[in-house]
Amino acid sequence: MNTDNVASILPDARALVKEGGDMLNEARQFRVSSVATYEEVGTKLQLIKGLGKRIAETFDPHIKRAFDAHRALVAEKSRAMEPLNAAEATFKTAMLTFQQQQEKERREQQAKLEEEARKEREKLEARAAKAAEKGKEEKAAELMAQAATVATPVLETRVPTVTGISTRSTWKAEVVSKPELIAAVAAGKVPHAALIADTTFLNQQARSLKSELNYPGVKVVEVLGIASRSA
Repeated sequence: MNTDNVASILPDARALVKEGGDMLNEARQFRVSSVATYEEVGTKLQLIKGLGKRIAETFDPHIKRAFDAHRALVAEKSRAMEPLNAAEATFKTAMLTFQQQQEKERREQQAKLEEEARKEREKLEARAAKAAEKGKEEKAAELMAQAATVATPVLETRVPTVTGISTRSTWKAEVVSKPELIAAVAAGKVPHAALIADTTFLNQQARSLKSELNYPGVKVVEVLGIASRSA
């Protein structure tokens, strides 16, 4: 750790940082090989807790002031951006509404043109059928060829292109039946990633039920640790 940087901000913290470094060096070299050294480590853990308390007392007031200042600035920025964000959302909604209306009108007009083209083809095909009935094979072929060339013009969107503005589609999934999704995952039809285990809930249950926790597909793991407190 660069104690010079710390000291430049909090001059009274240099000694604490050095104590912490010394304690780490000692811990790396220390070996617990007897009852006496085991008990000695217990004493050192209490010293570490005490040093940690002194470090917290030194740093926490400064951290709180910095955090409060940061939070206040973030709030001010949020208030400054709020009307801009609202204006942007309003403009975008208006643009999307216009686009959707234009697309609706385009589809309606496209459907009308397609219907007109279909009727024209059917009309020519009907005339070709009558000509064929009368033995006018050449005329019938000519009319069928005309029917085959009847095409529907494709209408382009009437929404103008604006520099710096684009429309994008964002797709999302919504679970409407969790039991069905679970069954599909179990059947191998849907990847397991579609179901995310709630480890927060499971760990809460493990802490509460301990070895009595018996959920299919869940293994109870006991992790041992040493707890210590300051002297």
